[in-house]
Parts: sequence; structure tokens; C-alpha cells
Amino acid sequence: MTQTRTAVSFIAFLLLSSIPPVISAQSDSSGTESQRAAAQAKAEQEQREKGQAQLRELINGQSSLRNRAPSTEAAQKVNFFNFRVAIPKFRAAIDDLRWALGLDSKLEKSLKEIGNQTDVLLRYLESVKLKNPKLDTSEFKDYTQAELAWETLNSAERISAFLDFAVQAEQLPVVTPSTLDFMYRLNGELLRLKWLTGHVR
Repeated sequence: MTQTRTAVSFIAFLLLSSIPPVISAQSDSSGTESQRAAAQAKAEQEQREKGQAQLRELINGQSSLRNRAPSTEAAQKVNFFNFRVAIPKFRAAIDDLRWALGLDSKLEKSLKEIGNQTDVLLRYLESVKLKNPKLDTSEFKDYTQAELAWETLNSAERISAFLDFAVQAEQLPVVTPSTLDFMYRLNGELLRLKWLTGHVR
């Protein structure tokens, strides 16, 4: 009987002794799964952040391409197109100035338009890298306002007569020294006209 109780007690001792390791093993397993889940969540977060960064970089890159200045050749083509468009506007403004001078009426509107179109013409000449001639305005120091107005008209008419040659020069397969000299002189005349339109009152 005593042996039986002893055996039962021994078995109970063994059972009780085995419980802590089981609980510890379960706790270790639960801790490992939590760590694994945390690591996976961290990896997914990093992947999302990486993807967002790449998306921002792509968007910024496309925006940069859209905002990039056009090439020199493309800009020159645009300026030449605007040059050709400006010619009839320039000539119409000359007609308006001629009428205004003849009728002794206000010159402001026609002078402003001639000045605006002169800017367009000069912008094209700047795009072909022409050296600007030195402008000497001392010739006008003794001019009256009326004389300045008439000289503005004369200057604009003189330039108008040569603008078609400038268009033809752009379309030549080879640029000759005489062509460059012509464009240089035209540039000087336009700069002179620009000064005149700004000083007639």
C-alpha cells in the first residue's frame, strides 16, 4: 500500500514538474511569432516608403522634363516663326503712324505697337548670336519731338523694306559673310528704332 502511494506521488511529481517547461515553450513560441510579425510589418512599411519615394522621384522627374527649357535649335525656330508673324504687324503699325503724323493726332498707340514688334524682331536676331552694334544716339541731341517722330517713321519704313530679305537669308543653305553683314546692319537699325520709339512723346 505504501509502495502504491509512493508510486502515485512520484507520478504526480513528474506531472507537476513537466508543466513549467511546456508553458515556457509555449511562451517562447508566442514570442517568436510576435517578433516575426513585427519584422514582417516593418519590412512591409519600409517597402511602402520605398515605393512612395520612387513615385515622388518619378513625378518630380516628369515635372522637370516638362519645365526644361527648349533646345537652342527649337528656340531659334520659334523665334524665326515669331519674326515672320511680326512683319505684317510691324508694317500695319507703320501705316498707323504715318496716318497719325499726317493728321497730327496721337502717336502713342502706333509707337507702342512698333516698339513691341521691334522687340520680337530683335529677339530672333539675338537667337542667331549676332553681335550688337554700338548705338550712338548723339545724332538726335538737337532733334525736336516732331523731328524724332518723323525720323521714327523713316527708320521703320527703311527696315520694313529689308525684312523679307532677312526671311530669305534664314532659309539659305549656307550663311555667307555678306548675309551676316546684312543681318548685323539690320540689328543695328532695329536697335536704333527701338530707341526712337521710346523717346518720342
